[in-house]
Amino acid sequence: MKNLSKSFTFLFVAVFLIIPANQSFAQRTTHNSIEGIWVGKLEIPGAATLRIGIIVKEDGSAELNIIDQATGNIPIDEVSYLGDGVTFILNKLGITIKGRVNADKDAIESEFMQRDRKFALHLSLVDELPKLIRPQTPKAPFGYTSREVEIENKKANITLQGTLTLPKSKTKVPAVILLTGSGQQGRDQDIAGHKPFWVIADYLSENGIAVLRMDDRGIGGSTGDFNRSTTGDFASDALAAVAYLKKCEGIDLNHIGLLGHSEGGSTAAIAACQSNDVKFIISLSGGIVNFGNIVIQQISDRLKLQNVPEENIELEMQWRRTLYEIVREPIDSSAAAEKMWHAYRILPENDIKAMNWPEGRMNHMVSQLLSPWWRYILSLDVISLYKKITCPALLLYGSKDMQVNAKENYALMEEAIKPNKKSNITIQIIEGVNHLYQTAGTGSEYEYVQIEETISPEVLKLISEWIINDTH
Repeated sequence: MKNLSKSFTFLFVAVFLIIPANQSFAQRTTHNSIEGIWVGKLEIPGAATLRIGIIVKEDGSAELNIIDQATGNIPIDEVSYLGDGVTFILNKLGITIKGRVNADKDAIESEFMQRDRKFALHLSLVDELPKLIRPQTPKAPFGYTSREVEIENKKANITLQGTLTLPKSKTKVPAVILLTGSGQQGRDQDIAGHKPFWVIADYLSENGIAVLRMDDRGIGGSTGDFNRSTTGDFASDALAAVAYLKKCEGIDLNHIGLLGHSEGGSTAAIAACQSNDVKFIISLSGGIVNFGNIVIQQISDRLKLQNVPEENIELEMQWRRTLYEIVREPIDSSAAAEKMWHAYRILPENDIKAMNWPEGRMNHMVSQLLSPWWRYILSLDVISLYKKITCPALLLYGSKDMQVNAKENYALMEEAIKPNKKSNITIQIIEGVNHLYQTAGTGSEYEYVQIEETISPEVLKLISEWIINDTH
C-alpha cells in the first residue's frame, strides 16, 4: 500500500520507495575532509532503531545511507567543516546532521534533525557498511529455464518487459502472472533490499509452475505513463500478459492465473471479472476494506506511535474522510478541487493548526487525491468484484500485517461471501507473518529490511500446492 504519513519516522520509508540511489544533487562542500565510512544507530521512540551510514569521500563530499531502509547511497547536498565541527544537509529530505569529531578522529557525536524532530546520533568510523543478508535470493544453477519477454498491450499502446521462468517439463504446466503492489516497481518488486517476486518465481518454477513477472508501466523496460494510470489500467496489463502466455509453448491454457500482492490483489480481481481466461487468482494482503479506510487506519496507528494527542488524531482522520468522500463523488476534478478547498476554508483555524495542515500541505493533497489513480482506487468496491468472480480464489493475510489488517479484511470478506455460498473462495490468515509474508516480530515496516527472510517458506509451499492441487 502507499505510505502517506508526513511524520518523521515514515519519511524514512518514503526514502527507499521514491528516491533512487543514483539521483544527482548539486553538492557544496568546504573541504576539511574526514574521509571514511561512519555508522551509527538512530533510536526513534516508539518505532525502531535505524542504522545510519555516512560515506565521506576524499574531496570532502558525502553520501547518506539509511541502511535499515535499503536506500542505497543518497548524495548529501551540503557538507561543511569548521574546526572539529561538521554539518551534513539534505535539503529535499529536510535532514541536517551536525556533529563534532573526537580527538582520535574515529567518532562523531552528532544530532540528527529532520523537520522539527531531533535525535542523538553517535557515529563511529568503520571499514565498511553493514551488508544486508538475503539468503533466499535465487542463485544459479536453476532447475528451470528463464527468458526475457515483451508483452504488447495493444489496448493501451504500450509494451511491457518481463521475465518468464519455465519448468523443465515434458507436459504442459500451469502458469501464474505476478502483479505488484502500489507504487511503481520492477519485476522483482524490490522492497527493503528483498526481491520477493524473484523468490516466488524461483520457488514456483522449481516446483513445476511457470511464472511471468513484469516491470510496471514506465519502469525498467516497460513503456507507458505510470503516473496517469489506475488499478484498472494495471488489470488491462495483466490481461495482456494472460494473452501472451496463451501463445507460449508448454503452458496449460486452462491453468493460467494471477497472483497479486497488496494493490495487486485488487488488480487480479478486476482482471478475473473481465475475462474467463483468468483461471484462478491469489491475493496476498489485498485490501477488501475500502482503500481510504486502510490509509486512515495506517496514519492513525503511526500518529499514536508518535504520541500525538487523541483529539488531534481524530481531527486528522475526520478531515481525510471528508476529502475522500469528495473525491469519490461523480464530478470532474475541477469541481472536486473547488469543493475540497471550500471545505478547507471553512475549517476552524485551531483545527488547521492542530492537524498541521497549512495551505502548502493542502495544495499537495488536492493534487495527489485528484490523480487518476487515487480517484479510481478510492471508489473501487472490491467486495462487489469477488461476488462476481467464479474462478478459484485464494486470499491470504498476515496476522502481523500492520498495513492491511488481517482480521478486519478477513471478516469483511467472509461476511460478504456467506449469503452466496461461494465455495470457490478460500480465505486464510497466516500466523506470525507481516505485510511481505516474512516471519516477523512486531510486523512494523521497520522490520522489513532487518529481517533476513524474504518470504516465509510455509507461504511459498502453500501457494505452490494450492495452484497445483486446488485450481482445476
